[in-house]
Formats: sequence, C-alpha cells, structure tokens
Amino acid sequence: MRYVIVIVAIAFFLIWDGVYNHGHYLDVTVKEASRIVRYVTG
Repeated sequence: MRYVIVIVAIAFFLIWDGVYNHGHYLDVTVKEASRIVRYVTG
C-alpha cells in the first residue's frame, strides 16, 4: 500500500508539472541528473 501511495504521488506531480509548468521541473531534474552522472563518470 505504501508503494501505491508513492507511485500515485509521483504520477500526480508529473501530471501537475506537465499541465501547469509545461514540464519545467521535470526538465530541470533531468538536466541535473545527467550533469551528476557526467560528473561521477568523469
């Protein structure tokens, strides 16, 4: 049940971000994650 709540919360955030912010937060998150991966892998 705990996992269902987490998945629903993430899905709700992604839908909210897409509708109201045109994916701004998701875009920033992906850019930061790829920057961290590049930093770690050299």
